[in-house]
Amino acid sequence: MRGRFEIRPRSAFTEDALLLLARIFLALPFAIFGPMKYFNMAKMQGYIETAGLPGELIWLVIPLQTLGALSIVLGLFARGGAMTLGVFSLVATCLYHTHWEKSGELSQFTKDFAMAGGFIFLWINGPGRLSLDAALRRVPLGRRDAPPAAAGSALEA
Repeated sequence: MRGRFEIRPRSAFTEDALLLLARIFLALPFAIFGPMKYFNMAKMQGYIETAGLPGELIWLVIPLQTLGALSIVLGLFARGGAMTLGVFSLVATCLYHTHWEKSGELSQFTKDFAMAGGFIFLWINGPGRLSLDAALRRVPLGRRDAPPAAAGSALEA
C-alpha cells in the first residue's frame, strides 16, 4: 500500500525507463574511461604502479571496466557486471584515493564509494524489465515477477 506522501512513478513502464536511465548513469564513467585507458596506456600503467601493483594489470582493467559497463547498460548479466564493478570501485578507491591531504581526494573517495553503493543496489535488485536479462526470461512489461511455470510443470500439480 502506498503511503499518502510517497512519491513514485505512476506506471511500471516509467519505473523501468528510470531504472534503465540509472543503469546508464552508473555505467557511463566506466564506458568512457575504460576504453580511454587503452589510448593512454603508458600513463595508466605508471598510475597502477604507484600502488605497488604491476602496470600490466591495465590489460585486465580495460576489459573489466568496458565489458562491465556494457553488461549494465544492456542489462545482460547485469548483476554480475554490477558486482564486478562494485568490487573494482571499492578496491581501486582504497588503493588510490586515500591521500586526503591532496585536493579532491576525499571527493573521489566518497564518489567512488557512492558508486559502489549503486552497484550493490543493482546487484541485489537486478536491472529491471527494460533489459536483455528480462527479455531472455520473457518478463513482460507491467509484470514484476518471472513468467508462470510452463504448462504441465511440477508447480501446477
